[in-house]
Amino acid sequence: LFLAGDGVQLMREAVLDSLVGLGTGSLREHFDAIVAANGHFYVSGKSSQGRGVTASDLECKPATMAMPDKLVALALASNATITY
Repeated sequence: LFLAGDGVQLMREAVLDSLVGLGTGSLREHFDAIVAANGHFYVSGKSSQGRGVTASDLECKPATMAMPDKLVALALASNATITY
């Protein structure tokens, strides 16, 4: 999962623990399900820099700061890419 723009803030512990979507449930539950399925998060380095998300926000998470070339590589390597 590649997060960019304001989406990078979803990796902050306070957001993971407090965000609940209308009809979609708890962000923490979704995050934990992705982690349990061996998912990995890529977080846009430039978006993070602009929003104050740091490497310490990613500690103890299956997450890596990445640049746009990683997003392109992930999209090209996948059978399907979905944006919602």
